[in-house]
Amino acid sequence: MSTPRRYTDNPGVKIDPAKIPEQFRHLLPLAIEWSIGDDVELDSYIEAASEEKKKAFAAAFAPHFDGLQKWSESCSQMVPQPDEVVLFDTASNAAATVFSMLQ
Repeated sequence: MSTPRRYTDNPGVKIDPAKIPEQFRHLLPLAIEWSIGDDVELDSYIEAASEEKKKAFAAAFAPHFDGLQKWSESCSQMVPQPDEVVLFDTASNAAATVFSMLQ
């Protein structure tokens, strides 16, 4: 399996932890790891991940789904979208996918 392309791999993307609401900063390493925007690559990454890793990822993000959505919505008029928001939107979508697979 090739290494999936993550959002932070894109040229010019710079993540500033200070721009991430404090209640989500602890999720940053997971957000970077799981910010795979390509559905095929994400599906492959999920398939290759252990059940323990998938459960830990889903469990870390699930309590924050509502808060992350509110943060995203509060930035919806910003052009361009802040990299931090795009990163967490991408990772949240991955977390929701993993969470639903585990149900």
